Amino acid sequence: MNTISYMTGLLTFYLKGEITVDQNFLKLKIPNTILALIPLGARKDNVPVQQVATVSSSFKLLFKRLLVGIVLLLLGLYLFTESIVAGLIVVIWAACNIITSFLTELLVTTTSGMDYYIPFLIFEKAKASQAEEM
Repeated sequence: MNTISYMTGLLTFYLKGEITVDQNFLKLKIPNTILALIPLGARKDNVPVQQVATVSSSFKLLFKRLLVGIVLLLLGLYLFTESIVAGLIVVIWAACNIITSFLTELLVTTTSGMDYYIPFLIFEKAKASQAEEM
């Protein structure tokens, strides 16, 4: 049984996603969050290994998230003149948005046409390619 555990978000570093492969099943566990801050359960999928048709990975930029991060960064820098604590919080939030806008995604397609998207942070790109080979 091979298991890959990966981080799903910077602010929720304690939430881990898991990809497990044994002889018969590919098991996926992806945590759900609200606003990338508040944990709210997890999505669990079991896919028979015989049903996996293709596995591919892609790298993409989420432009809206990047734009929101840049706007928050400018707002945070402005808030430094008013309150250092508020400015620091907004700058940290902006940095997390900017970093998570670069996304590596693993796509598992089954023979029935179902697609399973597994998002990885840019720091976990090696684990995405390891999962693709597995």
